[in-house]
Amino acid sequence: MNEMQSTAKDNLMAPQGQAGQLFAVSPYCEPNSEAIPFTDNYEHLEALEEEALLMLLSGSARSGNIAWPKEGTSCCRIYTKMGLTADDFTPAKLESLLARMSMVNKMRENAAIRSGVKLFFPIFCRENNLDAFDQKILLLLLMNGTSKIFRETFSHCGFFEDTRGVKIRIILSLLCKDYREALEKRKHFGRYAPLVAREIIFFRTDHENRSTHLIDDLVTTNDRHIRYITGDNQLYNSTYSEISIERSSIKLDKVILPDSIKEQLVRQVDRYFKRRDNLLARRLDDFLEYGTALTLFFHGPSGTGKTMMARALAHHYNRQLITVNLACTRYRWELESVMNQAFREAALLQGFIFFDEADDIFKEGSDLARMLLIQIEKAKCVVIFATNKAGSLDPAMERRLSIKIHFPLPDQEQRMKIWHALLPDFIRLAPDIDLESLNNRYPFSGGLIKNTIFLALNAAEEEETGTPVITRQMLEQVADLQTIQMVADNKHCKICKPEKRIDTLPLSDRQRNDLKNIAEAFQYSKEHKPGLNVLISATNIETAVHAAHALAAQCELKVKVIKFGDMDNFDQAIRLADPVSQGKITLMDYAFSQTTGEAHLLLIVDQNGVIEWRETAKHNDMGINLSARSVVTALLDRLGHYPGLCCVAMHECPNTNIPLEFHTHLKLEYPPEEMQIYQWEEHLKCGAVTGDDLANLVEQHPMHIVEIDSIMHRASIQSLIEGKAHQLSLETVKIVIERYRGKNKAPVLFGRK
Repeated sequence: MNEMQSTAKDNLMAPQGQAGQLFAVSPYCEPNSEAIPFTDNYEHLEALEEEALLMLLSGSARSGNIAWPKEGTSCCRIYTKMGLTADDFTPAKLESLLARMSMVNKMRENAAIRSGVKLFFPIFCRENNLDAFDQKILLLLLMNGTSKIFRETFSHCGFFEDTRGVKIRIILSLLCKDYREALEKRKHFGRYAPLVAREIIFFRTDHENRSTHLIDDLVTTNDRHIRYITGDNQLYNSTYSEISIERSSIKLDKVILPDSIKEQLVRQVDRYFKRRDNLLARRLDDFLEYGTALTLFFHGPSGTGKTMMARALAHHYNRQLITVNLACTRYRWELESVMNQAFREAALLQGFIFFDEADDIFKEGSDLARMLLIQIEKAKCVVIFATNKAGSLDPAMERRLSIKIHFPLPDQEQRMKIWHALLPDFIRLAPDIDLESLNNRYPFSGGLIKNTIFLALNAAEEEETGTPVITRQMLEQVADLQTIQMVADNKHCKICKPEKRIDTLPLSDRQRNDLKNIAEAFQYSKEHKPGLNVLISATNIETAVHAAHALAAQCELKVKVIKFGDMDNFDQAIRLADPVSQGKITLMDYAFSQTTGEAHLLLIVDQNGVIEWRETAKHNDMGINLSARSVVTALLDRLGHYPGLCCVAMHECPNTNIPLEFHTHLKLEYPPEEMQIYQWEEHLKCGAVTGDDLANLVEQHPMHIVEIDSIMHRASIQSLIEGKAHQLSLETVKIVIERYRGKNKAPVLFGRK
């Protein structure tokens, strides 16, 4: 006995290469501090492989299914290497050797854990509340899936090798001493047993035998669980392409959000993880049984930081981010398997699970929503959903969302913070760059700011010191590129650069100054955020449009032009994609929607003289056109809440009170007499026309400059139709004027009738 104890002591001190000698450990040997810890997870698995082999041999010997193999066979070499002899192949001896091996492995395992070595098999068993018998089942399935020697021995023991798994009948015969124990241990394969409820093992019915008995079912364990126990967290080609795992490097301070939103989010996640790490979490799981995941719902426009926040949270808590993109799924029937695998990854890695662009998940009645509900109910991790379209949530799904966070487009102050946060410290900005001016001109989302900086840096030239230098021209060029890519240029909406300037408008000096004063008022309104609405009227609609363009140029804005006649909200055919939510909206909503493109002046043009403000007050007058009244009412409602600069251009405004939604009314008068006469002279300079004739023409028919150009164009065509010479006569001009304007047009400029 002393010799055996001495051998045992030597074996406990030797960490490797002692597999055969370990069977000589005395059953009386007690755990002690001299047990040599496993050096790493692989050495521990090698020891577990030998233990599983003894479990297999012991159970087979007890059933009378095994004998010592013939000399020279692979099994004979394996057993000899393990230190076994033909005399050991009795049930009693094999069972004694297994007990000693299990005891030594447990001693070394505990020693390794105390010394800080990470062993994944005991960690996995502890986290899933597996008892001793569950652990034996898992060990057999683990070795059946990873060990070639175990499979060879399995066949030698007379069991049919099936790549799909191991029959429950065989597992019970190997692990149970008698029929009574086998009946008792069947419960470990019940629906609510830990191995089954946590989806650690899976059932595969043997259809060839067509048996309905539980013990004839095949069981196996998921490859992901095997990879976790072996310490392998890599993704392989066989892994679902819809799932990616990453270690984020984005810090929380890089995500610019309102402080109240950010602090609330971080506080809730922090509390959740702290509770998951103590006994309270397990007690709460047992009490509630399901629904103890923290589910976060991020919604808002594209580029506002939803994905960035998910990555920042993963980095902040030093956890992996398991991202799921269901749009990559080729076949609908694969969705459930993808989600199962994703939640399994999150559970094993204790990471965040992130569903990006999860638009279809939240549709009411969605199959995806029902599949996901099952996973959320079982999950015990942080689940994050991100979508650009909040839309109508499935009621059952909405109840499972712990926290909903709206990611709005950043305001002016937040945009400046984003610019500073995303500008690398290894670049230099040229002196001509004014970030504040750039920020005002381009109300970008965080994503567009990032793209702008990246593209500018990509085009930057390096100084002699190797430092890249970004110039104002570079930033503006790439910012314009971002804007162009977002513009929806169609027959209903056009975004363009203003073509006119105030100082070149054919208006009086007083009205030019009025336009400049309106531009200054807009600058004031930007600081105080009430918005500015301007009504511009003129006898010629083009003149009003040109004035709006000149005002936009003065304010350094682009022009977003929409025809009022297209805004009939009863015409459901006109539906455009919201630039923020990407959902389909009416043209009226589109006109006043937020944008992440270049800042613009919204110009609504009443080309056909449809607008009559008095209609909005006659709600009981059934003779009033309902559609037109509704559109005017909707327009005034939007104007009351619009934070930007809006101009409504229309023909000469009727003599009614202007709605209070407009801050000012700019009624464009005709240009000075000298300017009109000069324009007529340019067109009629080759004809026999005197200065008095032109003065009389202007007095009788005052016009805006664009009107004069239009009349002359029509007169030229009329002259050609009549077969006259190309040289226009004053008489032809007067005929065209009377045709389009009447004989006695009131000369507003001179005050005559």
